[in-house]
Amino acid sequence: MKKPSINGLVVYLGIVAYIVVITQYTLLKYFTFHTHAADLGIFTQAMASTLYYHKLLYESVDIAIIPRPGPIGYSFLDIHFSPTLFLFLPIYAVYPSPITLLVAQTVIVALGALPIYWLGRHLGKEQLGAFFAIIYLLNPLVQGANSFDFHMETIFMPLALYTTYLLITRKWRIYYPVLLLALGTIEFTPILLMLLGLYYALINVKRRRELIHGFITIAISIVMLLLALWIKTILNPAGPTTTSPLSGLPEQYASSSFGILVSVIKDPLLIPKLYSVYGTEKFLYFLELYAPTAFTAFLDPLILPSLAWPLASFLTSDVIYYSPFFQYSSFSIPFIIMASLMALSKIPTEQMKRLMMIILISTLVVFLGVDPLIHFQYQLTETDHEIWNALRLIPSNATVLVQNNLYPPFSNDINAYTQWYPWLKPEYIVAQPNSPWFTWRGTPYNEYVNTALQEGYGTYIAIGNSLLVLKANYTGKPIICEPITLNITPSTTSIINGQVINGEITHTPSEPPGTWFTINATLPPGQYNMTITYLWTGPEYLRQLNATLAYLQINGRTIDLTTGNNQVLITIYNKYYEDVFITIYANYIINTTVVIRQLTINGPLCN
Repeated sequence: MKKPSINGLVVYLGIVAYIVVITQYTLLKYFTFHTHAADLGIFTQAMASTLYYHKLLYESVDIAIIPRPGPIGYSFLDIHFSPTLFLFLPIYAVYPSPITLLVAQTVIVALGALPIYWLGRHLGKEQLGAFFAIIYLLNPLVQGANSFDFHMETIFMPLALYTTYLLITRKWRIYYPVLLLALGTIEFTPILLMLLGLYYALINVKRRRELIHGFITIAISIVMLLLALWIKTILNPAGPTTTSPLSGLPEQYASSSFGILVSVIKDPLLIPKLYSVYGTEKFLYFLELYAPTAFTAFLDPLILPSLAWPLASFLTSDVIYYSPFFQYSSFSIPFIIMASLMALSKIPTEQMKRLMMIILISTLVVFLGVDPLIHFQYQLTETDHEIWNALRLIPSNATVLVQNNLYPPFSNDINAYTQWYPWLKPEYIVAQPNSPWFTWRGTPYNEYVNTALQEGYGTYIAIGNSLLVLKANYTGKPIICEPITLNITPSTTSIINGQVINGEITHTPSEPPGTWFTINATLPPGQYNMTITYLWTGPEYLRQLNATLAYLQINGRTIDLTTGNNQVLITIYNKYYEDVFITIYANYIINTTVVIRQLTINGPLCN
């Protein structure tokens, strides 16, 4: 057996290092509840429903955008044409967990480095192939796609690398099965692979025997595109309520998946108009795509397929389509990397080495600028452990309504939902009030919680603001209850007439009386204790008079801060999850300064 070369060892070690680092990162996101129903939960529920519930790729997350179920019921296939997804079923069956998909995706993406290395070796530039394999693994947009949940777009990326390598090296027996796998990831990919076939036809225009494979690639891609559109029409005749893959278009241009194409054909002047929307973000994304290889991809015609996604997505106003932290970069990266490799393989060695150094520097600059491992760091806390232990107390297969970032742990349950539909009666509602997803307009869990409390749900689990679980018809005490303490600081108040001195909210004789400062605290249902500790300086005789220095109004009550005390304890009761507005007014007392030393809200009280 031939020993691998030094270049090969570098690539293999790079692949192993990538798998270790990115697996650890993606699993840390999962265990700290930074993965999502859309889309990790979608795919895990689709896997589980097929394997264990005899429903073909059923998933409940997209029910909101499917007008009515098709002949196979609600299914991921109603939204996207992804037959390649079926290959993950046996993998998922070995260990049915979201972890399986996250690890499998990372391994598959990492193995995309191999065809890059092999192509360099095929071109007689093994060192160059190894170099671009490492550049691929270092690319922050590769890591951005890989670390954002699980997506078939991300799976397309390594498949496209293998497809391109097999096409250029003319390994036809393997090429066509891999081409079909790449085409089966999602319905946008036939457009990319049509352009790959066009590229191959153009460079072999004088070689009839090779030219035919370019035309066959184009023909198969067209057939797969038509098949994808036909199957989606059968499964979901009314079509989803959002356009795919180009959602986010102005309404007048987004009546169908091809509405934008029809519009720009009729009026080409629309193109610069649409491109100018979020123009800065689009320009930066273009740089983030092509700068890691120092724009050398534009030196080879293989660049052609990479342009399809930015040219299409820049017509939209949805910024996720041109963000380095989402999966859509996967449509362009394979062809950028391979085009740069092809371009550098054709130039003299000295010039090639200089460009390799520039590419390495460019990759590192973009890496520092947008790499998710640098900009989004996660740490597993004791609270995360407590949340996991609490979630295990909810019975499996219970009907649950679960907030987006908490959904993946429930996604093996066919009765798990993210939106509260009129026909749905969940047994449990699971939310995390301190997460931005709690008040997200698409699934407003703050409103769901209040609706549930009005309908007789009781608090089943409360871990401060980190976890709130309601249970239908539950009247007992929470089985887990951990109150929180909110320390109100000057930065969390609105000071009207006052100032901050030594980090404390102060009212001096130089400020007018009246509204001093306000507090707005959003609290889960329950009873709370509010403590205000203060001090004052002024004429001593005021102490005997027990004069009112200031008073606060909260929930229709008025509480005085007097010269005879230095602390006030108030009980607050929230029936629903809602905002509590507190206003503190200062009285006019001559030559007197009042200082708020500490203001805390503790609760909900577990009794």
